[in-house]
Amino acid sequence: MKKTILIFGINSFIGSNLSHSLRKKYRIVGTYFSHEVHISGITTIKCDVLKRDEISRVISVFKPDYVLYAVGLHSLQECLIHPKKADQLNSAGAINCCTISERHGCKFIYISSAFVFGGDQECYTEADTPFPLTIYGNFVSSTEFYIQRSSLNYLILRCSYLFGSSLNPMKSHWFEQLQLALEQKKTIEVDDSVELGFLHMNWVGEVLLKLLDEGTTNRLFHLSSVDYMTKFKFATLYAKTHHKDESLIIPVAVEFPVEKFKMKTQTNSLGFRLACMNIEDIINQPIPTCERQLLSYKD
Repeated sequence: MKKTILIFGINSFIGSNLSHSLRKKYRIVGTYFSHEVHISGITTIKCDVLKRDEISRVISVFKPDYVLYAVGLHSLQECLIHPKKADQLNSAGAINCCTISERHGCKFIYISSAFVFGGDQECYTEADTPFPLTIYGNFVSSTEFYIQRSSLNYLILRCSYLFGSSLNPMKSHWFEQLQLALEQKKTIEVDDSVELGFLHMNWVGEVLLKLLDEGTTNRLFHLSSVDYMTKFKFATLYAKTHHKDESLIIPVAVEFPVEKFKMKTQTNSLGFRLACMNIEDIINQPIPTCERQLLSYKD
């Protein structure tokens, strides 16, 4: 009999992508907040992650072996504009789900971000102390801290920039906007100031499957491509590998949405490089380059 994974926020970019990867080996149940979602072969149910009684009821009914939190406001700019909403979705909701999962004996899985760091080091290890510059990074790092201190059965995947296709046509992902612009032969402005790693959601799903198969627990792992570049360089690489018009991609310097009281700490050049040796040892394979991922990506 298949074990069950309950995904809070299955209609999100992260939740919908991971559901497709994880359903290979697990029974998937997913929650949504307001807009009902139908995914073939997956049970979905309405749930508000800010209401503990609703979370407890869903976990009691489906008795999952694993709980994965995929709810969140991931746009750095939107989190700066809407800090209360960012707190609710990236921190309060996750803490609620973690607390109740612990009570029911479920392993709690949290997808974190490289933006818990300040972007001023050559490379960050999993042992480095987070010092975020953004509202988003601040709430995510506080959630990481809570999980590590309060849960006896967890996994945290601290990821570089994630890309892929979105389930929700009303909320297109940046990568999809790039694809659409190039397909329609329209220009698109892309940031060329901050260096990031890039990971396709399929690879994240495969790594998570491996970790669950191995029974890995109470660990935080860094996940990133082996190489780092700006979004502009990544977009240009996509155009090259998929025979699109590179001249349509315009480099710009987008202002990084730093919290106001941390303005003085911002450096001229930001980079979010993650050391990923530990995950390579666990999955027994090298992490991919951006080019390798894009070459295997189908339009």
